[in-house]
Amino acid sequence: MQKNYSRKMVYKEIFTLAWPSITEQLLMMMVGMVSTIFVGRIGKDYIAAVGMVNMLIFFFQAVFTGLATGSTVVIARIIGEGNKKGARIAMVQSLIMSLVAGASITILGYLLASPLLSLFLGSANVEVLNIGLHYFSIVLIGLPFMVVDMVIAGSMRGAGDTKTPMYVTGVVNIINIVLSIILVNGFVNNGHTIIPALGATGVAIAVTTARVCGGVIRLLVLYSGRGKLSLSLKDKFSIEKETMTRILKIGTPAFMEQFVMQGGFLIMQVLVMSLGTTSAAVYQIGVNVNSIAFMPIFGFAISATTMVGQALGSKNYDSAEIYAKETNNIAIVIITLTGVLMFIFARPLAMLYSKESDVIELSINVIRIFAVLEPFLGLMNVCAGVLRAAGDIMYIMVSAIVGLWLFRIFTAYTLVRITNLGIYGVMIGVCLDFVVRAAMYGFRMKAGKWKYLKV
Repeated sequence: MQKNYSRKMVYKEIFTLAWPSITEQLLMMMVGMVSTIFVGRIGKDYIAAVGMVNMLIFFFQAVFTGLATGSTVVIARIIGEGNKKGARIAMVQSLIMSLVAGASITILGYLLASPLLSLFLGSANVEVLNIGLHYFSIVLIGLPFMVVDMVIAGSMRGAGDTKTPMYVTGVVNIINIVLSIILVNGFVNNGHTIIPALGATGVAIAVTTARVCGGVIRLLVLYSGRGKLSLSLKDKFSIEKETMTRILKIGTPAFMEQFVMQGGFLIMQVLVMSLGTTSAAVYQIGVNVNSIAFMPIFGFAISATTMVGQALGSKNYDSAEIYAKETNNIAIVIITLTGVLMFIFARPLAMLYSKESDVIELSINVIRIFAVLEPFLGLMNVCAGVLRAAGDIMYIMVSAIVGLWLFRIFTAYTLVRITNLGIYGVMIGVCLDFVVRAAMYGFRMKAGKWKYLKV
């Protein structure tokens, strides 16, 4: 049955789902932002090394993101069908796969740590490489807990519960900030050193502890029985092939999409590292500040995925289209305003991350380039959220190959190597990528065929 919607009603539903996700993204962003700020103020060698390690962790996260996306989309559809028992079964299957994936990739990370970082940081100095290896060895500990956290949170969002993930992320963020302050600077009482200043090691310990706590807390909440989606100790951890296949049908293309994207980001980071630690630090600062603008967009993208997925599950195609269109309109307005603020306050934002004048001046320009691109980022991510809800993941993956690899990487590499434009050549590639993918997703969503895909 189709429902009649006023714009006011649609906006209310969008913001009801979006604001907890926006707040959660803000808190998640602060975890990375606080860590980057602390590391950056130690020195540009540290921010270059840690930035490279974080890119590598994000690459590993491709598997986790695929599972989380598969869980979100499938559970949203099942909830839309009115099958709560099916949603619980899907949650169990997602949890089984997340535990296996988390443990496997952590072991792989430890086995390949030295050759991986030597490959990606090979052009950097020995100090940067040693910092990276030490940081990597610590943060890998938190990887299995991070995947559990991501998959459970994605499942909860699919059920329409965006508040619980927000609260858990808030706790994780507080743990990270408090530990970072204490462990980086040390703790002295009456002239006696209680906790020594650990520098970048302290940041790694803080992030890892926060991720471990996040996974554990998320599991406790899931089994508390209080949320829209919960489990009981009586639930059997048996494999349901049909449900697992349904999740993997969405999760595998989503994994491939993230594999293509994170692989591209990793190659970009290697290219930037070849320009020297100053350029690497500047690029990392620009990307980090850009995540401020991505914060609200992530919330609206999640809102679109949940509402569109549930509408398609109940075969309310008109409702799905209304949700998609209005969420996109709101997101573009908000991210454009955010971009204006980024442009105006580029200098103080850059000064948060570094005390070195050459890094600050170059970062200001990079931040302002990102600021101009924000409307395209908004269109790109919300449209992608709609297409994910519809199960149109293969198109997203193809678009990522075209935009990220053909336009961003190829253009950036060509300009850096041939024209010697340095970091500005890299940013031209970024500009082309955002514009091309925004256009591809926008046209795909407007065509409307996504509404009738089977998941």
